[in-house]
Amino acid sequence: MKLDEILGTIGGCRSVEELKFFLHSYSEHLGFSSFSFLDIGHPGLDNPFGVTTHKASWHDTYKDNGFVHFDPMLPIARRTNHPFHWGAVALPQKKAARTPAVLKIMQAARDHGYREGLVVPIHFADTIGRINSASSGFFWEQDEAQFFSMLQHHKHEMHIIMVYWAQKMSDIAAQELGRRQKFVNEEGEHIVQNILTDRERDVLSWAAQGKTMLETATILTISDATVETHLKNAMRKLCADNKTHAVAKAIYLGFIDV
Repeated sequence: MKLDEILGTIGGCRSVEELKFFLHSYSEHLGFSSFSFLDIGHPGLDNPFGVTTHKASWHDTYKDNGFVHFDPMLPIARRTNHPFHWGAVALPQKKAARTPAVLKIMQAARDHGYREGLVVPIHFADTIGRINSASSGFFWEQDEAQFFSMLQHHKHEMHIIMVYWAQKMSDIAAQELGRRQKFVNEEGEHIVQNILTDRERDVLSWAAQGKTMLETATILTISDATVETHLKNAMRKLCADNKTHAVAKAIYLGFIDV
């Protein structure tokens, strides 16, 4: 299938399951045994949003051991736009009796039959224009020489496809969840009711940049009393004690950027 046909197929998907089925079929055709698409925009979450076709045994091992907090691939994926394979990642040496967590992860992957893997970092906009980051991991169980031969011919194609696929996944997931998936609380639970209005976010954004209420009023061409009202509403919705607390929570939860 040609690239334009592949992108057309992705564009025609109407559900998360359809996208999942397509990507598994495509990657399996290249020789991969499974894939995972993981939201990496919230590093502290125990169970970030994800879609995977991994065998249940590996999925349970990864989740039960909290590997998401130690996976050496994820910090790199947050900092780059370029695909990379497992073998290119420098791992710490075991110097004592205690094995570093990152080595335990890689050993566990090998124990489950995964010999190599490709990570495609994705940074894309959600339905309201905020930037999200995700890691697309493709797992390989066959001979490593075949893996590198496949990469030589398909790595760039996979990168293009994943940029398009991830954006489509973001749009469809937001529709299926019926809420703005970027907005979560400290426990990783999606916020459904307490979404800030655009003006409340504007007020907090300017506060984050050190602007007073009077300065914010001038910038937004509204009264300082209106600015104060928006600020109080935002504080109430965020359960914040003061303006500084509200700004900090809004940044943490992804409501505003700085």
